[in-house]
Amino acid sequence: MKAASPPRRAPTRRQLEVLRAYIAAGSVAAAAYELGISETTVRQHLSGLYRRTGCVNAAQAAYWLGSGGLAR
Repeated sequence: MKAASPPRRAPTRRQLEVLRAYIAAGSVAAAAYELGISETTVRQHLSGLYRRTGCVNAAQAAYWLGSGGLAR
């Protein structure tokens, strides 16, 4: 298995905020409620974060966030 490569570009502050809320809440719906935004907006922020960073999903993004690779 090939090791994950580091992020291509840093995510925006809002993308990180949404990722953290998603991780803490455990679902898109709960993160949307906590942030006061729609579920669609949460999904759009996460999708943008994946494109910017090269992460393929929230688990990989959470790993990079925890290791300091997505710190901003």
